[in-house]
Amino acid sequence: MAVTEAVPEVAELIELLKYPRNKMRDNMDVRFCPHAAFYNPVDERCTYCHQGMECKWLNHNDELVANEAKPLRDFRRELTLACDYVEAQLTPAHLSRRACSCDNCKWLEKVRKVLDQEWS
Repeated sequence: MAVTEAVPEVAELIELLKYPRNKMRDNMDVRFCPHAAFYNPVDERCTYCHQGMECKWLNHNDELVANEAKPLRDFRRELTLACDYVEAQLTPAHLSRRACSCDNCKWLEKVRKVLDQEWS
């Protein structure tokens, strides 16, 4: 008998968005942002801002967004982007470690398990 993995619960997916959301907010410098880190696609300053990806991601995944209503494919996309973001924060020396229990690695391990599942 084949073992099928369950589709992740929306509550679990929303919970997984918290860590990268906080990490992005902590890493962003918004002192001079005229929009207080709310991405504005018609403002040229946002279009060319070096933090544009983070602002876009935060605006799609903020606590105030109705994440419960998102389709699963959107969660997969947003978690994949978040995974790339967190991985990019790791130093080359860190990546060569075989086993790590830092917050980044623990979160990445959880997300990879979820992303490896079939979400039919």
